[in-house]
This record gives sequence, structure tokens and C-alpha cells, in this order.
Amino acid sequence: MQNLINIAGKQVPLVAPTLSNEQIQKVKESKKFEKFLTTFSKEVDVEQVNILSVYWFGNNVGFINLDVETYSNGKRLPGYVFLRGDAVAILLIVNGMLLLTKQFRVPVGQFTIEAPAGMVDESSNFAGVAAKELKEECGIEIHQDEMKYLQDVFISPGGSDEVIHLFCVEKQIPQVKLEELLSKIHGAEGEGEQIHLQVKEFNWKNVLATKDIKLISAAAAYWAKL
Repeated sequence: MQNLINIAGKQVPLVAPTLSNEQIQKVKESKKFEKFLTTFSKEVDVEQVNILSVYWFGNNVGFINLDVETYSNGKRLPGYVFLRGDAVAILLIVNGMLLLTKQFRVPVGQFTIEAPAGMVDESSNFAGVAAKELKEECGIEIHQDEMKYLQDVFISPGGSDEVIHLFCVEKQIPQVKLEELLSKIHGAEGEGEQIHLQVKEFNWKNVLATKDIKLISAAAAYWAKL
């Protein structure tokens, strides 16, 4: 039985030779796949969507690798897609200073300094996920109404669907509490995270020195709104 999906205004075959029917159904029902299909422009022509592989989080859909046979003006476009889904990142200003995370990132083979961030779950509650990440990565509890939305940014649209939803939190906490947070190792239990915190002056030199596009984009959006 052929699997058909609606994309770019028409029904096209969904081909996944390495997946079972049950796995294909889980992919089709995942939020990241649904969003990919419904937001795809009708200005191009799609002939077929191929699922190359799926990385599973247990029994749940994690990451999806696709080859989307897409044409414009009769010519095929590069169609590889790493379907990662949405994420959030937070510009965290504590006592007037930047609070940043430091952790080892295996894909780049080094420690990185970043804004707190995390993947959005199937609920798509962006502010809720941002609050959860601040608790896990920084040990700071906030209410959703303390968060200021900044903007959304594409991270690598040439290969990935990922959109980062940027927020800002400005908070005052006792210095003793801040020093306690700086002395601890943070991270979600069971996810293998080992996160240390750093405090930096909030200026362009320190922001750019991190090479973190999430932080750079959030800082630019923050200053643009002043």
C-alpha cells in the first residue's frame, strides 16, 4: 500500500523502505513532520518525499533525515533535509550580567559557551520549554510571564528545518545565590549533560567571542528593541 502525504498543495508518495508501517505512522504524526509539510511553499513542485533514516528517542521520533524531490523551473533543487524541529534559546541577564552555559559539544569537538537552550517537545509550548531549560541548565526558576519574546531565527536553512525561538529574561538574585549556582554542575538528569555556568559583562565583544549564533541573534534582537 502506497503512503501518500500532502505537501506543497498536492499529494505525493512518502517512501520509507527501511521503516515498518507503524514507524511510518509515528513519523507522519510527529509535530516536526506535520509542521514541515504544512509550512512548505506551494511555489515549488514536490514529486516525492523519501525518509532516509530516523533517530529514535526510545519509541518516539527524534530526528528525521529526508530527501525531498523538489523542482523549480523544471530543475531539481538540493533536497536533503535534517528534520530536527524547533528549539528555544534564552538571553539570560542576571544582575545586569550575561549568564552563560559552558559544556562539551561532541559535534564540534570542544567546549562551547552558549545561551541556555533546548529542543521543543511535542507540546510546542515554547515559553514552557524555555522555563524548563533555565531550571535544568542554570538552576533558576522563572514564571512564563517573566519571559520576553524576541524573535525566531533559522539556524541552517540549507540543510535543516530548525527554528530557534528567542526569549529574554532579566532577573535579580542575591549574589550568594549566584555564586552557589556558579559552583555547581547543572543539566537534565538522565541526559548526560555536564553544564557549568559563567558570568560575563553584557557587551558585543563578549557576545561575539562565544561564536554562539543563538546568543548573537538574541543580543541583536534585544538591542534592536531598546
